[in-house]
Amino acid sequence: MHENLNTARSEAAARAKSSGESFCIVSGKKSEHMVYRVYPLKGFGLPPGGTLEEVVEPAVERMEIEPQEKTSSNGF
Repeated sequence: MHENLNTARSEAAARAKSSGESFCIVSGKKSEHMVYRVYPLKGFGLPPGGTLEEVVEPAVERMEIEPQEKTSSNGF
């Protein structure tokens, strides 16, 4: 949790760089103060009362590796 958008942006950029995935910055109020949280975009759902501020993309995206084609020894 961050009280400053710039620190949330820095955390999101660092996490995106290390994992190769996108991260969202969401804002909301807590005790009359604006707070910012960083969530992964994959499986993302906006929390109640939250506002999507921005999405931080990684410079290099992680490539999904497809599993090898299954071959059978019995000819099928």
